[in-house]
Amino acid sequence: MSLRPYLEMLKESNFLVEIHDKVKQEYEITEYLQTNNNKTVLFTNVEKSHFPLIGNSLTSREQLKFVLNEHENYYSFFQQSLINPKQPTEVETSLTFSNKKQANFSHLPIPKFFPGDGGRYLSSVIVFAQFPNTDAPNMSIHRIMVLDNQRGTMRIVPRDLHKIFLENKKNGLDTPIAVINGYHPILALAASSPTPSGKSELDLANSLMKGELSIVQTPRYGISVPSDVEFILEGRILAEEETVEGPFVDITGTFDDIRNQPIVQFDDVLFRDNAIFQTILPAYEEHFILMGFPREAEIHNCVSKIVPKVHGVYLTPSGCGWLNAVISVTTENAGDAKKVGLTAFQAHPSLKWCTVVNEDIDIYNNKAVEWARITRAGTNDITILKNIKGSSLDPSRNRDNDTSIKVIIDATKKKGKTGYDRVIPF
Repeated sequence: MSLRPYLEMLKESNFLVEIHDKVKQEYEITEYLQTNNNKTVLFTNVEKSHFPLIGNSLTSREQLKFVLNEHENYYSFFQQSLINPKQPTEVETSLTFSNKKQANFSHLPIPKFFPGDGGRYLSSVIVFAQFPNTDAPNMSIHRIMVLDNQRGTMRIVPRDLHKIFLENKKNGLDTPIAVINGYHPILALAASSPTPSGKSELDLANSLMKGELSIVQTPRYGISVPSDVEFILEGRILAEEETVEGPFVDITGTFDDIRNQPIVQFDDVLFRDNAIFQTILPAYEEHFILMGFPREAEIHNCVSKIVPKVHGVYLTPSGCGWLNAVISVTTENAGDAKKVGLTAFQAHPSLKWCTVVNEDIDIYNNKAVEWARITRAGTNDITILKNIKGSSLDPSRNRDNDTSIKVIIDATKKKGKTGYDRVIPF
């Protein structure tokens, strides 16, 4: 499963818009992606680059069905894939090896999204690295701000790649990486997902692709990456060099903090014939779905262990696809809704607000959810937890230690009480 057949499927289903006018890398790509925020956009004529560019590759739940090729049970299919990842097949070579050049960002269609951004940004690249002294791969999405033709500064959050980098740095070593661009959206979903201990995101991606994923080792550093992608860039995260990264508009639609981050030195770029480059517009639907949907599945799996039935989990667009959840459950006992909220915070530590409703409330209908909050949450139904570790993306957090409030709203019907049923439909 690769990008090109996916684009053909989107075109046949009227999800693809092609822009043949010449577009500028600075801000103009953003304008087209905003205007066509419910369609995938293919730019065939980007200034200063002969490579076409796509954005909005996954912008709706309807498109998600096409991505996972599961039109009825796509949500449960994703959950089962999280639980049962499968190791992909390794192959000897790849069409991505068809062309090899010295890395040069000036040839690639890399946008500057908003006024105030620190520069042009690679926002959609998936970074592959290996844990020191092992063959165990890590796969994660990181933004890279372009510094010059071969270098960028990468935002590395304190997760697995950060651990790999620090371990190498401690030994005075750079961290070899391979970066892919131009890929099937399943790879981005897998890269954004929590994976079981001892399993890699590549195993999850293969499970989501129903066993059709193959991997190949990169020529310079021998890092395992998916074989059927448009671009592979090989380089190193430098152990002893860092510089300012940002400003950058992140998922909340506000500027993330400016930080000193490691510099990445790229060596080679490999690419297919007629390769297609890829970008993600920050703080819009694709960003929300790629970050939020895997967390919904993780919350669903965890909450299902404490209540009789989970009917749905939704990280809302108004909560930036990250900070606010609505969870529909069947409850049995007083206090179940609070347990659901606490479990959701454990499953997704960045979560800030959690509203728990019953199955009669459509979690995708904001009007219905608001009605449940107003009519079913009373004096004892709102729990506020203070000074709890939260998201570094939350502008209202305590910036000294990244703590914030966490709020649980029990908007369920209460056992033994009447008057909660809505007579008039929404």
